[in-house]
Amino acid sequence: MIDAIHAVPPAVSLWLGAAFALWGRRAGLVAGVAACGFATWWALTVPAGTGRSWTFLEFAILPVAVDPASRVTGLAFAAFGLVAVGYLAATGGDRRHLALALAYAGAAIWAVFAGDWLGLLIGWELMALASTLLVWLHGGDAVRVGFRYALVHAIGGGLLAAGLAMHVVTQGFSPEVVHFGDGISSGLPALAVGLGVGINAAIIGVHVWLPDTYASPHVGVSVVLSAYTTKLAVYAAYRAFPEGNLTLAYVGGVMAVFGAGYALAQKDARRLLAYHIQAQVGYILAGIGVGSALGVAGAFAHLFNNVLFKGLLFMVAGLIILRAGTGKLDNSGRLGRETPLAAGAFVVAAASITAVPGTNGFVSKGMVLDAALEGGHTPLRWLLLLGAVGTIVSFCKFGYYASRRGDSRSLSDASPPQAATMAPVAIACLVIGLWYAPLFDLLPASGEWSTDPYSQRHLFEKVALFAVGATAFVLGHPLLERFDGGVDVDTVRDPLVFDGTRRLVDGVAAVFATVASTDRSVRRRLFAVLLDPVETIARVLPESTATRYRERSREVAGTIGIGPNRRYRYLAVVLCLAVALLVGVSGR
Repeated sequence: MIDAIHAVPPAVSLWLGAAFALWGRRAGLVAGVAACGFATWWALTVPAGTGRSWTFLEFAILPVAVDPASRVTGLAFAAFGLVAVGYLAATGGDRRHLALALAYAGAAIWAVFAGDWLGLLIGWELMALASTLLVWLHGGDAVRVGFRYALVHAIGGGLLAAGLAMHVVTQGFSPEVVHFGDGISSGLPALAVGLGVGINAAIIGVHVWLPDTYASPHVGVSVVLSAYTTKLAVYAAYRAFPEGNLTLAYVGGVMAVFGAGYALAQKDARRLLAYHIQAQVGYILAGIGVGSALGVAGAFAHLFNNVLFKGLLFMVAGLIILRAGTGKLDNSGRLGRETPLAAGAFVVAAASITAVPGTNGFVSKGMVLDAALEGGHTPLRWLLLLGAVGTIVSFCKFGYYASRRGDSRSLSDASPPQAATMAPVAIACLVIGLWYAPLFDLLPASGEWSTDPYSQRHLFEKVALFAVGATAFVLGHPLLERFDGGVDVDTVRDPLVFDGTRRLVDGVAAVFATVASTDRSVRRRLFAVLLDPVETIARVLPESTATRYRERSREVAGTIGIGPNRRYRYLAVVLCLAVALLVGVSGR
């Protein structure tokens, strides 16, 4: 059991910080740093186990449950929150930005340390709400983008909730059925949860929200967004499939190639980085999907490291946008001798994401690649290696444009507050790359796997990848000059969806119109029969017979042409009595 000191979820401190932020920007900064600092201390010191359970909707939920997976993820979220909040304030974020950023980070941390699906789902939805509001604060095109972001995440959350409901039905009701346990039931529950998680993880086909959204809001908001939504999704994927899932692994492998490939076509700095979020999430999903102890450990190591180096890259991109007034790398000023802090931060972050030896990315990417090799998943490993080459080429492009290809303006360097938020992240990327043992001790199943990140094979493999990547950039950069965004799946998907939806609505409307017209016609004919039965009967008779029938009906007015014969009267009474008897018997 969790001790009393750690019984309160750390997310509460961030939500209190969000409330303080509403008083003012300075109060929000102080409260946010204090809250994230407390959450970081909490994640480091909390003992493994579960806290006191609460009863909600007759389910026993666990607001606090700590194991290596939740500790590593929560530690990454809380520690990065320290610098993300500082960067947001240092780049002009106001009290509303700070309040929503803290609420967003708090929701993600709540979801990570919850020990059940209901707690995770609550944090998931709160996170979607807070992040949507964060995007909308920027106004302009960000409002339109935010609406699609909200719609996409509403669909993802709905699928996740539906899958969890089916899981409960499949497993049978018990108070503990919502606990993570052995994962989600196979079949429809697993499919629904997998799709819901996949939307937030930006799997191919439902990923366009990622580059559109992260390139639209305030630059400090992009830094905050880069750390939480997709990372919580892969954490949820591990909870759903703790024993691994090869489909998930190969989806991750394809994402690594797809994201890096589309990043090559970007000239907007934040769109390029957003596509690389998809590529790096692919590595994490591949490790989780392989399911071995080394694969899961490598996935969570890369999750932790990705939060650091990807956040640092977004900080550098934000500085370029603030100084140059544009995110277009071919139309912005240059990083160089006049910007040693920003240029240094970029070099460290780019080296980390491309897995240069001596950086944290080198360590964690090697673990995932080794897991694929040890599991005999050769095609998956080749996909990950191809994605690594694409990453090298695209960051050669980023560095080329940022330092040489941009216009002749020299950008001003990071301000002291901005540098104070970037420097710790850059240092952490280098320290973990060289002194990785403390991180390894925190990873899942730490006693069941081993690896030597700096083995001869790892180093030779990395030299080969950089040789291929550098050669590809030198030979291919004239072609890359011609690309500016490319054509993504939304170019085809959205018209098909919108046109298909419109046609479906038109078809349904036509069916209802036909039904309504038929209904009116039937009622009109029925009323005609009731109001003038003689004429209705006469229309279906031969003409000669109809004439005699009409004459007969006039002779016996008030009837339908049958005379008042006593025998018929008795027959009618008998029929009425028989019907009454049948109704009475059936009613009993």
